[in-house]
Amino acid sequence: MSVTTPPPVAPLPATVRSAAERPGAGLLPAHVLRSGHGGWWADDPGAMGALLVHCGPERLLRGDPARLDRDVLARYGRGQFHAPERFLPLLGRTFSHLTPWVRVLHVHAERPRPVSRHIAAWVRPLDAGDEPRLDHFARRSTAVPSPGPHWIAETWGGHRALAASGFAWGAFLGPYLASLVCGYLVGREHLDLAVATDPAFRRLDLALACVDAATAAARDRGLTPTWSAPRSNGASRALAAAAGFRPVRQELVYWAGPAL
Repeated sequence: MSVTTPPPVAPLPATVRSAAERPGAGLLPAHVLRSGHGGWWADDPGAMGALLVHCGPERLLRGDPARLDRDVLARYGRGQFHAPERFLPLLGRTFSHLTPWVRVLHVHAERPRPVSRHIAAWVRPLDAGDEPRLDHFARRSTAVPSPGPHWIAETWGGHRALAASGFAWGAFLGPYLASLVCGYLVGREHLDLAVATDPAFRRLDLALACVDAATAAARDRGLTPTWSAPRSNGASRALAAAAGFRPVRQELVYWAGPAL
C-alpha cells in the first residue's frame, strides 16, 4: 500500500500540541499536522490568546474571542465551527447565517454485529492507484453533481490524498468502489471515522464491513476508533451501533457563512 508524505505544516503552539486529546473536533490540530492539509491561526503563537484551526469545512476555536479579529474570522466562513459558547457573539457579528446543530460523539466499545465473510472479503485498504475509482464514486454517490471532491475527502484535500493516506478502506464489487470508510480526522490517539456508500449498493452490509476493517486497523495502530454523527441522522447512528460504537457525549456545532 502506498502512503504519501504530506507537505509540512508550521508547528502548532506547544500548549496545543501537548493538550489532552478528546474525541471529536479536538483531533483537528493533530490531523492538520498529519495530513498536511489545512492550517491554523493564532494571535500570538508564543503566548496564545486565541486559536483557530481549520481543515476542509471544519473550524476549531479556542481561547479568548476578544483576541480574534472579525476580518481574520471572516476568511473561514462557509464552514462548521466547533467553539465554546463565548464565541457566539463574535460569530454572529461576522457571518450572515449561523445554524446550530447537535452531533453525537461515539467511541468503539463493543463487538460489532457479524458480517458475512463473503461480504468482508470485498473490503481492502485504498492506495494511490484508487484515485480514479474515488472520482467515479463521487460522481455516483452525491445527489447533486459537484466539480469538487466528495465531502468525505475534504479533510485530506481531495481524492488523491485520501486514496494514498493509508486511512481509507473500501468495499469493491469488481472494479467499482461501492462503499467507503476513512479516517475523517486522525489524531495522536483517536481515529474519527466517516462513511459513504453508493446509493445502488446500500443495505448490503458493505459499510459495516468497511467499518469493521477500519476499526481493526485503527486498533492495530494504537488508535481508538470514534464516530461523530448528527443527532438527527438515525441511519448513521444505527450503523455506529451495529459496528460496536456507543455514544459518550453530545456537542453543539455551528454552521456559519457567508461573511457579512
